[in-house]
Amino acid sequence: MQSRFDFERASEAAFERYHADNPQVYEAALRFALDLKRRGRKRLGMKAVFERLRWWSNVEATAGDSLKLNNNMTAYYARRIMQQTPELAGFFETRRSKGDVR
Repeated sequence: MQSRFDFERASEAAFERYHADNPQVYEAALRFALDLKRRGRKRLGMKAVFERLRWWSNVEATAGDSLKLNNNMTAYYARRIMQQTPELAGFFETRRSKGDVR
């Protein structure tokens, strides 16, 4: 049986692999989040951004631009984007994760 610490570490490792294999997901999520922020949104959930990405990827994008999206990664993307993009600090709604020590 995995401890909570091992589970969290495994989840972060899975995110890092997913992120490395799908860098276009981060770029598209960042682009859409910045667009929403600049159009006046104050806060949003990353799952809403992922649903917009799904629509864009499957309906609006050209062939070859489709994205492989994994809902298990939304919390990691929200935190990474807010950490790396000062304009989006605090933009995404987040909850404490099992590994948070706050």
